[in-house]
Amino acid sequence: MYSIKLQRRALSALLFLLIIFSPTFSFADFIYEGDPLINSKAIEKMKEIGKELHEKTGVTIALVTKEHLTKAAFLEIKNRYLKELKPPYILWIFSKTYEDHKDFGINQMFNSPDLNGKFDKDSLFSPFSGSFTKLIVIKKSKTDPTSAAFLNGYADLTDMLAESYGVKLKSSVGHESHTFMNIVRVLFYLSLLYFVWLIVKKRFFYKGNSIEKTE
Repeated sequence: MYSIKLQRRALSALLFLLIIFSPTFSFADFIYEGDPLINSKAIEKMKEIGKELHEKTGVTIALVTKEHLTKAAFLEIKNRYLKELKPPYILWIFSKTYEDHKDFGINQMFNSPDLNGKFDKDSLFSPFSGSFTKLIVIKKSKTDPTSAAFLNGYADLTDMLAESYGVKLKSSVGHESHTFMNIVRVLFYLSLLYFVWLIVKKRFFYKGNSIEKTE
């Protein structure tokens, strides 16, 4: 009788903890907290990569994705993680919207001092060549930010870190990722050229009509 009550109490305590910490998924080598912006397959792959990176380098990457953040909420998340994480670490915080801005989000990355110079943020977040932002720019839709963008950015980040430590990740999607990014870049520049061509065509057409009317 006593053991049954004990089991029930233990089960209740476990359920309570699951409710309290959901949707935060924390592991020794992979930390993810977020609203449902990334699908489960992408999370599992990032977990696999993050685990191998941690085993070979000791680096922990914490990823936080939110639909919306206020300044106070952002600072709370930032300060909490920076206090709890042990070097070497990287904290990546993303939110689709920030404060009162409906079309303005936040995308910040922090790292422990021992990781300075071991990865290039521009390679991830540059609007023209970033492995993460490139997909966000290309695929503007109601489902943004895409799981592909996060997986691609995460994979690129871990590849840079692994290279800086002189190790290789078997779980890396680097080759496939870079091939895909090259295709995306081509599509982006083709779209840009097409957009410029439409503007030029419209201006010349308007100018031609204006000349005909004056004559």
